[in-house]
Amino acid sequence: MRPLLLFLLLASPLCAQLKVGEDAPKFSAGGAMINPPEFARTLEDCKGDVIVIHEWHARDASAGKVPDLQKYWEKHGQNGLMIFTIHRLDFEKIAQVRKIALDRKFTLPICMGGFYDDKNDFFKYKDDGFRTTIIDIDGKVAFYSGKDDFKPVLDRELARIQYPNLGKHTATEAAAKVARGLQKREWGKCLADAEKLLAGELDDETKADLGQLQSRLEGFAQTRLKHIAEWTESRRYDLVMACLERMKDDFKGHKHGEDAKAEIARLKKDKDLKKELKAWEDYDKLRARHEAGEWQTYANALKAFAKAQAGTGAAVFAESDAKRIETEWEEANKK
Repeated sequence: MRPLLLFLLLASPLCAQLKVGEDAPKFSAGGAMINPPEFARTLEDCKGDVIVIHEWHARDASAGKVPDLQKYWEKHGQNGLMIFTIHRLDFEKIAQVRKIALDRKFTLPICMGGFYDDKNDFFKYKDDGFRTTIIDIDGKVAFYSGKDDFKPVLDRELARIQYPNLGKHTATEAAAKVARGLQKREWGKCLADAEKLLAGELDDETKADLGQLQSRLEGFAQTRLKHIAEWTESRRYDLVMACLERMKDDFKGHKHGEDAKAEIARLKKDKDLKKELKAWEDYDKLRARHEAGEWQTYANALKAFAKAQAGTGAAVFAESDAKRIETEWEEANKK
């Protein structure tokens, strides 16, 4: 079945080569992913920012470009730049690619199942080989090649970004003074300043610009608050605390940041949660010791941890994570 599907995909007109300057095709990162991004999953989610879509395979020369993309991700990722790397072939399953990512310290998003997972839909970016695509801030294809060096074009396009995460790069003078803080990811100050100005008299254009800034940043905050509520319900206090720390830092100078700071302090003082939080600290140490090692050793360590920390959310997760690891590696090693 898979060889037939592979043939059909290769022969499909959807694999026609993209042209620099044309509108970028829609995509969706909705399937199996390693290091999923916090907010973006589609072309529309990334509107106004630079996007890189890089196809690669672990045993192909295309993998050699991923370390360069990782450097860009560490400097600009999710602040004006979105990167989706697509592990196109499934000779290596997700367990093996996850291990490669850990070994090579890849923290950028990796979408699995390029040919076989239609929920990760990047098929319109496919041609006769592995390609790197750069989409500029206007939603146009700025680079499309499997051989040429992408870095000069990426540097050029990143230099065009004025207001990361705003969705546009023009603003009235009054709105621009507020939006400049987006470069430094000062979301709290930007949001507080926008709210203050919007409470007064403004011309329609400035009001629209500041309204867009407010909508985007408030949307990020509400997405995080929704996740925090879900993770609290499932006792994933590791994710709760990490998200609150990001809220505290990104929204400093706004009520969202102050609320996050207060909630962190409350959770740390909650006597009923002390065991839970300590268990998650121990889980993080266990993961640091074993995650990049041999998979069965890691799974066994998780099972032992689950028994030792019985009754905690960390124990429940460790047990389920051990099952996931074993299932993934069984799938990866099927003949």
